[in-house]
Formats: sequence, C-alpha cells, structure tokens
Amino acid sequence: MIASSLRAEGEAIPVAPACHLPWYVVHAKPQQEQLACDNLARQGYAVYLPRIRVLKRSRRLARQELQFEPLFPRYLFIQPSSQDHSIAPVRSTLGVATLVRFGQEPAVLSHEALSSIHNFEARQNEAGLEAISPFHRGVRVSVIDGPLAGLEGLVSAVSQERVIVLMQLLGCEARVNMTHHQLQVAN
Repeated sequence: MIASSLRAEGEAIPVAPACHLPWYVVHAKPQQEQLACDNLARQGYAVYLPRIRVLKRSRRLARQELQFEPLFPRYLFIQPSSQDHSIAPVRSTLGVATLVRFGQEPAVLSHEALSSIHNFEARQNEAGLEAISPFHRGVRVSVIDGPLAGLEGLVSAVSQERVIVLMQLLGCEARVNMTHHQLQVAN
C-alpha cells in the first residue's frame, strides 16, 4: 500500500488512502501543483504529488541549492475517500486544469504503478548530491563566472560545496577548485 501525502517544502504529511479505490490523474494549471494539491485535500481526497530533490541555481543567492520539484510537472494523483465520493468537483477546483481522460473515461493509475513512482521518489530523495548533480567525474564543463569564465575543463571530483576541474592553464594541467554555480555542463 502506498502512503499518499501532501508536500510542504519537501516534508511529507501522511494521508491514509483507501486501498480498494482507484487513483485518478489530475492535470494542474502551470506552476499550481501545490495549490491544486492543497485544495483537493481540503475536499477530502487522498492526494499524492511526487516531488524529487534537484540542484538548481538560485538567482538571489548566486549559488546552487537543493530544491524540491514535481517529478511530473503539472500532474498529481488523487483518490476519493469513499465509493460515494464523486470526482466531478475536481475539474472546478482552484489550481486544477482538468481531470485526465481517455475518451470519456477518467485515467486511472494502478496501485502497482503508483507504488513504483513512490519507490522511485524515495530512492531519488535519499540519493546523495553526487547522484543529482549534473557534474560527474569526466564531464566536460564550461566556467561561466569568475576570472576563468569562458574556459573549459573536465570534472575530476565533486563534493557538497566544490567541484574540482582539470584545466589547461598556461600550457600546464592544473586542478582548480570551483563552486557549483561557476560551472555549467559544456555543449
């Protein structure tokens, strides 16, 4: 059985789902997954919005930081609280674009598929920075900030705060310590 949850800044708040009832797929309005999630939960639905940790460049802090982002942007899953709980109000819920349908039938997700998504989400969120960072040993990177901007090199090692890059400087190979926000994967 999968534990359904609401997310607030990456924190799970368990909601007990009814195991025998189907899970429906909801299409949210752009950037309104959490609003839809909150409003559907208020109406008594079990709501599951899978989120994974990603490394994003923060504009205000000018560095990379870990954030939670929907695994499937604009999609979430709901389950009625009982057999008599109608899914008709879902379409008019604030934050919801529509209920996904195949013809006239609403899209239903199997419990096995939902369990697989939940397991993937858990594994991804438990993974270390190395697994979610775009920088891995042997990846070619470009320096985009600092005195070495415009130069390229190969990643030698990655840690929480630094990336060690092998670069050709003045005809010699050198290891340069850089922060994540100074680099991007080279094209």
